[in-house]
Amino acid sequence: MQTGESSEPSDEDLAAAAADGDARAFETLLRRSEGRVLRVLRLLGVGREDREDVAQEVFVRVFRHLGGFRAGNSFPGWLYRISVNAAHDHRKKRRRLARRESAWGGTPEETAGGSGSAGEAARILESRRRLENALAALSERERAVFVLVELEGLETSAVARTLGITRITVRRHLGRARARLERHLRGE
Repeated sequence: MQTGESSEPSDEDLAAAAADGDARAFETLLRRSEGRVLRVLRLLGVGREDREDVAQEVFVRVFRHLGGFRAGNSFPGWLYRISVNAAHDHRKKRRRLARRESAWGGTPEETAGGSGSAGEAARILESRRRLENALAALSERERAVFVLVELEGLETSAVARTLGITRITVRRHLGRARARLERHLRGE
């Protein structure tokens, strides 16, 4: 791990230290990554009521597989891949449960909370609802690519490595996602 007066260790250094059994390094890595993971899970369609549980599953997977993290790779990219896979697994599980419990009817809507003017809160909720509906119209791969490139700011090559696809495939999925989102948002 790097030691310097003003420099903090990189995520990659912390991952290596955590893989060697350094519990403090793992805790630091979790603190640094928690917000990023929760944001990505939200954008990938994991509901508010399940987000913390799925994030916990992400960090359990990180802990279990730290020994497989290769030095020289991007820890955030590796973390995004685990998050995307956990969100995918969660959606599959939810679909299975929904099929079994179809007699209950639809899913409950998320309720709004927070402070500020009622009009502002309504506008924010409406914008969020439109974005989430538009993202839900995408395939899982298109959604993952769009979230990682457009909302998380990853480079095409990093997304390709993270998802295990080629850069051309990333660009193709991104183009489709943008076109579908545009059509969906114009159609509402």
